[in-house]
Order: sequence, then structure tokens, then C-alpha cells
Amino acid sequence: MNPLVQEAHQRTQRIDQESKRFFEQVNSVMSWVPAPLEYLIDPIIRNMELLDRKLREFWDRVNQLWDQPGDPDRLKQVGEQWVSQVGNALGDVAGTIGLDKLRTTIEWEGRAARAYQATVPPQSAGLNSIKDIAGQMRSSLNSLANSIDMFWIAMGLAFVGFAVAIAGAVVAAFTVVGIPAAIGVILTAAAAAFGLIAAAIMALESHVNTIEVEQAAIRQKLRDLGSTWAMPNTADMADASVMDGDRSDWRPDS
Repeated sequence: MNPLVQEAHQRTQRIDQESKRFFEQVNSVMSWVPAPLEYLIDPIIRNMELLDRKLREFWDRVNQLWDQPGDPDRLKQVGEQWVSQVGNALGDVAGTIGLDKLRTTIEWEGRAARAYQATVPPQSAGLNSIKDIAGQMRSSLNSLANSIDMFWIAMGLAFVGFAVAIAGAVVAAFTVVGIPAAIGVILTAAAAAFGLIAAAIMALESHVNTIEVEQAAIRQKLRDLGSTWAMPNTADMADASVMDGDRSDWRPDS
């Protein structure tokens, strides 16, 4: 599991622990409410029921996050593979087939040599185009991975803030008079946590949509490259025989 996801999960465990402490504290205080303060019991009970519902809503939402946490490390790994195993490999090949790297155009002339000279540059350009696409793929995947990391950082901040608020409410709930205010603190913190979670989810979804557009553009580039990359005209380079009644298309350059 990604370390940021693990950290966020640990912070939700603290929320769970502090929430249980708060309910235990309230139950303990409520068990010996003096007669003059009994009028506070019913409002406290109603507010505790409201708090319980809000916490259930919080856990229902948070538990969905663990189902699809994303894997930024894997995204970055795949991006590197695109560059190292595809882009760089083909770029190395492209670097070896440039006309300036070959002896063919220097040592041979004729129809086939001219065809060869016309064929080589497009092949090198095509290979370099794939290298560029591989770099774009890595950039796109890294961008998505960074967004997932930022999402979980935001989740961690939301969770730690919520946990701290509940811990403070536990202290405030040591008296029956302080319990209503403590409940209010937790409800306010819950609303803030919900807001942060919703904002982070919306930001991530927006960026995912952007990445999907980028990926579609990259796929289109690959399709376009496949349709426009000229295949070598090997027929114009095939006749090297001098025994078939016509001149060879390959002649040493004297």
C-alpha cells in the first residue's frame, strides 16, 4: 500500500479511537447527572444521536476510499518503462540509421542507392516520433500519480484535523455543561472534514478527466503514426543482380 494511503488510514483509526473515547466519556458523565441539570439530558441525547448519524455518514464515505486507493508508484513505474524500454530503445536505433551514420550512401550509387537515401530519413523520424510519444506518456502518467499523492495528502490533513477536534471535545465533555459545546465542536469538524474530502475528490476527478483527454491524444498520435509512417520501398532496392539482362540498381561509387 502507498505510504500516504497507509498514513491516512492510520489517522482514520485515531478518529475511530477518539470517537469511542468521546462516547464513553459522555456516557460516564451522563450516568451521574445531578438533579438540577437533568433538563440538559434530552437535548444531549438528541445531539448525540445526530452526531452518531454524522459519524456513520463519515465512515460510509471514507470506507469507499479504501476500495480504489490508486497506485501512483505503479503509474510512475509504467511511465519509466515507456521511456526506458520503448522510447530510449527506439531512439538508440534511430541514432544508428541516420544517413550521416551509414556508409551506404558514400560507397554506393544508382537507383537503389537513391531509393535508400529517400527511405532512411522517414524511418529515423518515425522512430524518434515514438520516442517523443513515450516521453509524453511518462509525463502524463507521472502527472496522474502526483495527483493521487496530493489527494491522499489532503485526506491525511482532513483526518488529522478531525481527530484533533474530537480529542479536544473529549476534554470538554468532562462536565455535563460542557457536553453540548463538545458535540458542536465535533459536528463542526465533521462538516469541515466532509468539505475537504469533497473538494479533494472533485479536484482529483477533474484532473483524471484531463489525463483521459491527454491519453486519448497520445493514442491518436500512435494511430496517426501508424497510418503515415512510410514503409520502406524495398522493391526499388532489391535488384542487385548483373546477370538478369539489365544493370544492377546498386553500383559502387567510384
